[in-house]
Amino acid sequence: MTSEPHLSRLARGGALNLAGAASAGLMGFALVFAVAHAYPQKVAGAFFAATSLFVILNAVAGLGSDAGLLRWLPRHLALGDHGAARRTVPVALVPVVAVACAGALTLFVAAPALAGGIGGGQVAPMLRVLAVFLPVAAAHDALLAATRGHGTMRPTVAIEKIFRQVAQVAGVLAVSVVSTSPVALALAWALPYLIGLVVAVAWYLGIAGRLTTGPADTRALAGEFWRYTAPRSVAQICQTALQRADIVLIAALASPREAAIYTAATRFMVIGQLGTQAVQQAMQPAVSRLIALEDREGTARVFAGCTTWTVALTWPVHLSVAVAAPLYLSLFGHGYGSGQSATIILALAMLLASGTGPVDVMLLMGGRSGLSLANNAAALIVDLALNAVLIPWLGITGAAIAWAAALAIRNVLPLVQVHRIFGMTPAGAGLGFASGAALACFGALPLLARLTFGTTATLAGLVLGAGCYAGLLWAGRARLALTAFAALLPGRRATEGMVNNA
Repeated sequence: MTSEPHLSRLARGGALNLAGAASAGLMGFALVFAVAHAYPQKVAGAFFAATSLFVILNAVAGLGSDAGLLRWLPRHLALGDHGAARRTVPVALVPVVAVACAGALTLFVAAPALAGGIGGGQVAPMLRVLAVFLPVAAAHDALLAATRGHGTMRPTVAIEKIFRQVAQVAGVLAVSVVSTSPVALALAWALPYLIGLVVAVAWYLGIAGRLTTGPADTRALAGEFWRYTAPRSVAQICQTALQRADIVLIAALASPREAAIYTAATRFMVIGQLGTQAVQQAMQPAVSRLIALEDREGTARVFAGCTTWTVALTWPVHLSVAVAAPLYLSLFGHGYGSGQSATIILALAMLLASGTGPVDVMLLMGGRSGLSLANNAAALIVDLALNAVLIPWLGITGAAIAWAAALAIRNVLPLVQVHRIFGMTPAGAGLGFASGAALACFGALPLLARLTFGTTATLAGLVLGAGCYAGLLWAGRARLALTAFAALLPGRRATEGMVNNA
């Protein structure tokens, strides 16, 4: 089998996801910008700590069901077992909602005690508002994963990446004009989950209604699904905690003000991660289908091609922020410049994280959820241990060092495992070209401008570098497998040269 249809299909889903990721990245940045400018740093830090705790609890409630749905739904559909595909979604959804309800009740009751540790009295009412929406958010995320398992990215892009993000920013801005209440701020942030859930339910029912009915052993399906998914549920908790726990710890071990500065200093990572997720969300069902059909060559080409696309997409973001850290932090206003060291450390760490490719996805779609759990647990243990030691000593710089060390572990371990188990690496013909072009255009060129003409010249260097980078991508489009995106144009197909150079 050739890889052309695989990469062309990924290009279609990936392009849609990238559009959504661009919107989500912009809105995520706008949310932090709005909160940082509209509220005192103490209130902003309390809000960021409360929402970070909510995201962690939502990951706990999700039980890893997204990975389970993205593994089993494409397999059932590829093998023509529509009855199993229809029954898999309630098998995943019912436990998720049940756990989310239990978590919501616990959070509501424990809110005052938790608030005392991470930000004081302003956090408690926020946590109680967020507790009400925890089951809503868990069901929202699971149903969107189910639609992706059916091979469509449109619901995730429309509901999660565009609507929810835009609605949260609009809500926070509206609330800041009429009220300073922490309850109103939390409600404005959480309410879009409810609207999104209603739309997600309708969208999924429309997809599922097109499937033919058939027999399915629900008990066997549930056993198969949860045996695979259970390790992933713990791994996802570790993964989310790795991304959010440092904000909560900074609020507890330092101050809510420091938590606000750290959130602003590291917000760029969300933009890069959204780009990575855009590629990976399109990749997951494709890899699951290829592995089910035992297409090893196609799997390897998709793995290498997606790594090249990820580097080409995200390295410019991380390098730009590293070189222009003072300009980046100035966007958030006075008092955020002390986060410069944290910004640079994590920007460089993200080059490694994205350069290793979607190795965790390969483990998960290959049925190695236990290894994924071990890797994420090891990374979280390192992160928590280093945070406990370094935050009291170095403040937010210590938190950045801890996160960078954890990111290295979380990506290098699965890189070695994927090579040993599957005999595959993320290195394709275009990886060196993509990384070299990004380093030259968004690293060396703006850094030279900064060192020669001063900090304000950095922006001019980045603009010049962006132009050079666009030219290099066009010149190397076949090597980078970018010709797969020709399938998006009416009457066009990806060229054969892409197949040979992916």
